Amino acid sequence: MLRQLREEVHGAEGELRVGERLRDVRVRPECLKPYLHFRRGRYTRNLVYREPRFEVVVNCWDEGTASPIHDHDAQECWFSIQAGRFLLENFPLLSGGREAGPAVLGPPQVSEPVGPGHVDFRGPDDSIHRVSVLSGPGVSLHVYASPVEQCLVFDPRRQRCEWYQLSYYSVFGRPVKPLRPAELSERR
Repeated sequence: MLRQLREEVHGAEGELRVGERLRDVRVRPECLKPYLHFRRGRYTRNLVYREPRFEVVVNCWDEGTASPIHDHDAQECWFSIQAGRFLLENFPLLSGGREAGPAVLGPPQVSEPVGPGHVDFRGPDDSIHRVSVLSGPGVSLHVYASPVEQCLVFDPRRQRCEWYQLSYYSVFGRPVKPLRPAELSERR
């Protein structure tokens, strides 16, 4: 799959057709095994591949965890659910929220529960969302064009957002450092 993604990214058209490539893709569990690092009460980001045009990350989700409400720093993101059942909440941005400071979000649009084979796309204009694991553990395969190094995290109660520097729990299958206390995870 990486070879096919690289060909699409570096092809003459220079166009990513990642959603088509990921639709109904189920990666063999033995291929994912080096990247499956679970932490109780959290999710982990595990780097599989990275180059300037895109990166591939496997997220491992403990049952009942959720991401905070966040964006993708104007990057495109596709993710394919490999294991578990997820709930996706999309938040419209009513004002602010393009940089740290005031941000007002509208009520979330909540998906039906989705499971293995489901592909979600986040574009620069519709990227504010929260991902929650309903049953798991959960595994999701993410492709970002370009790599995402930071994101805005939203606090709807305070009507603010702040920049958050992203990190990996593991790089190419090897854990790199303990999770920071403020790691991007929430308990539902």
